[in-house]
Amino acid sequence: MTDSPSAVHEMRLVVAVDDLDAALRFFRDTLGLPERAAYSGEGDARVAILEAGAATLELANRAQVRMIDGVETEGGRSDPLRVAFEVDDAAATTERLVEAGAGLEARPRETPWRSLNARLRAPGDLQITLFQELESLATRRTRAGFGTAGDAAEPDPVPQVLTRERELQDPAVRRDPERLGALLAPDATEIGASGRTWHRDELVDLVAEEADDAEPIEVHDLEGRALTADVVLVTWTSVRGPHRARRSSLWRRDGDRWRLAHHQATPVPHEV
Repeated sequence: MTDSPSAVHEMRLVVAVDDLDAALRFFRDTLGLPERAAYSGEGDARVAILEAGAATLELANRAQVRMIDGVETEGGRSDPLRVAFEVDDAAATTERLVEAGAGLEARPRETPWRSLNARLRAPGDLQITLFQELESLATRRTRAGFGTAGDAAEPDPVPQVLTRERELQDPAVRRDPERLGALLAPDATEIGASGRTWHRDELVDLVAEEADDAEPIEVHDLEGRALTADVVLVTWTSVRGPHRARRSSLWRRDGDRWRLAHHQATPVPHEV
């Protein structure tokens, strides 16, 4: 941080759109951004400037982008430029924007740091995120990993581990023994629905033998909790075709990587 006066007075994002009127209906009339000014020139040149609250520039390295994609989407990828809007009600705003023509890339979901995020495709082929903070700033400041780039606080491991858990359910990862094995600890075990204990190499072979047209695994209610600095417990519910199961995973930090040490699945009867 610095106490020097800022040389920048305003950050303005300029988006080229094919249909300005449609873009105004979307951003001004539906999303609710007030119009500050509008100008027109020769050759049907037109521009409108909309207010969008406070402007910030978020800089993220590639690892952070991959982590956010894993938390915010089901296998989606961020554009090099993605615009985020903080709103009061992410679910309702998402519904309104979809009705106004936005492409839905990821439905609203709660993140490990207690925000509700949705991802959409807006006019101008602009990728946007809507986010709703579910906790106050004062509460968020007490969370591990919340600070400036210069802070020495240990980052919260839970978001990274949740991303790894989602990777394990990705069909592309499951079909690749090398990528799958990299996520498993050398002593990894799983207790299956039958009660049998599977060991790491058996798990890699078993998963790799899944048919290419096997139904994808849907991940619901994904949550994580750090038990120690090096162990994170993850719980979630899987849906695969007609089958549901409640699952728990123990992830362990091995050096600079998080790897799955143990997993257990309990089938959920259809009547539950």
